[in-house]
Amino acid sequence: MGNLKAGYVSFGTKYYVPQRLREISRNAEEQLEGAGIDLVRTDPVFGEGEEVDRAIRELGSEPWDFLIANVINWIEVRAATRVLLAFRDRPVVLYSFGGFTEGDTLISPAAGAGSTALRFPLERWHFRFKYLFNPPDSPMDTDSIVTFGRAARAARALRSSRLGMIGFNDMGLYTTDFSVVRLRDTIGPEVESIDLLQLSHRMEALSDEEVHRETERVTKDWEYPLGRPADATIERSIRLYMATMEICKEKSFDAFSYKCVDGVDLEMGLTHAVPSSLVASAGIPYVDENDIGNLTAELMLKYLSGQQVMFLEHYEHHPEWILLGEDGYVPSDFIEGKPRIKDVSTVLLGGIAHCSRMKTGRMTLACLAEDDDGFRMHVVTGEAKGPPQWVEMGVPLPSWPSVRFFPDVPVRRILDHVLSQHFAAVRGDFAAELTDLCALLDIKIVYDGLTLA
Repeated sequence: MGNLKAGYVSFGTKYYVPQRLREISRNAEEQLEGAGIDLVRTDPVFGEGEEVDRAIRELGSEPWDFLIANVINWIEVRAATRVLLAFRDRPVVLYSFGGFTEGDTLISPAAGAGSTALRFPLERWHFRFKYLFNPPDSPMDTDSIVTFGRAARAARALRSSRLGMIGFNDMGLYTTDFSVVRLRDTIGPEVESIDLLQLSHRMEALSDEEVHRETERVTKDWEYPLGRPADATIERSIRLYMATMEICKEKSFDAFSYKCVDGVDLEMGLTHAVPSSLVASAGIPYVDENDIGNLTAELMLKYLSGQQVMFLEHYEHHPEWILLGEDGYVPSDFIEGKPRIKDVSTVLLGGIAHCSRMKTGRMTLACLAEDDDGFRMHVVTGEAKGPPQWVEMGVPLPSWPSVRFFPDVPVRRILDHVLSQHFAAVRGDFAAELTDLCALLDIKIVYDGLTLA
């Protein structure tokens, strides 16, 4: 995803030692750049007038995702607030830069005073900001700045994102309800629904030759534990995937969902599992059942992590773990070993499905839903381990892609907060980034995981 990009300005006052303060500010810039943040910088602001005009002009010369306001000693209040108010629509890190020891004496430029003089006014002015600091003689808290920066970048990307789906309200589910107006206003994505007929026409327009070529490419390392399905069955799934990708590219969709049970599966005579897996593997987050809330959560996790994401469904609950999986769907980055495919024509309308093994390890789950007041996100962290041998009733072994998920808190607590049958998922721990993103977007967060700093 490339380096984060931030505006950078330091605030102080000319009544201390300006040259020493400039050295402190340059030290901070070097630490931020070392943490992978590209800076659109301006010189320190110590007074009013031309210094303020210069800072606003230089900070506005290039786009960036968030502003780092580094308070390095007591400030010229009017000057600092004029600069900040020029960018009040942007996310801000209000930073208090710690002092240093010379000999046996702590030298304090009084950044603590300057930053606390700004914090509450910024809150009253409805800035979206985070207040951070470092202790004396310590490095900057660049980890927390980067975490906030990722959230700011994700919030900006969401404002121009587009979500596509086939149909609407699969199976009449109430857990997938959403207001397109509220989603656009609060979080940012546009939503467009495509008709099954449009998808069908795209499938028919693909030549047999190009479908055959893509089938050979996609299936070259597939394994078939129950025997190879018929070529026509495999190629029909690849045709659906290719038609879906054409629509996503033409419409500039950043993520996608099928009306699967009452739509693609029922009306088109094939199971959506492998086509949707291939769409997700191609970098377009996917979720079943027109679940726009969790499709948005997947997109958030993608923007925060720079990784491939997926969705998972609840199957079984145990006091210590949850069996999470999906009926034949798994993106490539989540597969342990080679893809394993089985024919499910006798049980699931027709087509093929994954029985691939899922990777284990640390995982972050998120579920986004609309509530009576806006949006709510449930965030869960924990460890994914290998599943038991199991099957969904009526389906032959091997098992669906799945894990036994051991959360960081009791399962009972998670079930008291659950919002849906689905979770968006990413490998690794991104709870801190999600927390910052929800704060930026005014989303209520329910966090079931290890205590955040």
